Amino acid sequence: MKNLVLGVASSLALSGVAYAEPPMWRVSDADSEIYLFGSVHVLKPTTQWRTEALNSVIESADEIYFELPMTAEAQAAGQALVPQYGVDVSTPLSSKLSAEQNAQLARVAGQFGLPATQLEPLQPWLVSVTLSMLTLQAQGYDPLSGVELTLAGEIEDSRERFVETYADQFGFFANLSPEVQVEFLDITMDAIEEDPAALDPIVDAWESGDIDTLDTLIHEGMRASGDEVYNALILYRNENWVGQIETMMAGAGETLMVVGAGHLVGENGVPNMLVERGYTVERVQ
Repeated sequence: MKNLVLGVASSLALSGVAYAEPPMWRVSDADSEIYLFGSVHVLKPTTQWRTEALNSVIESADEIYFELPMTAEAQAAGQALVPQYGVDVSTPLSSKLSAEQNAQLARVAGQFGLPATQLEPLQPWLVSVTLSMLTLQAQGYDPLSGVELTLAGEIEDSRERFVETYADQFGFFANLSPEVQVEFLDITMDAIEEDPAALDPIVDAWESGDIDTLDTLIHEGMRASGDEVYNALILYRNENWVGQIETMMAGAGETLMVVGAGHLVGENGVPNMLVERGYTVERVQ
């Protein structure tokens, strides 16, 4: 198949530009191949992440799975769900926070010209996500340069599949306990004030394929919010995806699955879970 391409290192230096080698795995049996590519959802436009190995899989895969549907229509439908999962008009955000947290929120949101009063109807988890995205954009990151939106713009709709819905993803956050949502927001605000460029070392590790560093940077930070956040956003979703992969493996053909890199590394990463279930898994990049 593509063993020659996938076996050749694609991290090269040309005219002083280093080319990346983000992690990718191959799961196989007699008649099925599933490639797992770890993505970063938002990237700087200058980030180098395409490789010959990945391009080869994109070209030949029968189906390409993303976490969510990437069409403009699907994203608009997803945004329409925000009031259901992320808004609480009966209990203002400020009433859920301490005086110190409210002062910090005003300070952090003010960095982006966003009055804290505009956040009052929002659930704490949605405020965390909103502030995180504003911080990333201020650092030069852009969803349009992320792996998913880049690839979705290149492939035929007939090959596009997805493993979750927008309702699923919003539900992961909205179902966190109120206390954990507030703690999540508290940690987010601290991170924005103390280290707004925290994604940079994660992207550096991802570009170079350093899965041990990825595991440490992503999962230790998430577990700072407690096991409830880690289990909801990583562990339970990974278990669900492994079940879907097992169904795919019962069929035949070649598939590419593009999901956040944090889901593929560590002891609870999808590749390791598949190994524990007896599948042949090899890292190919």
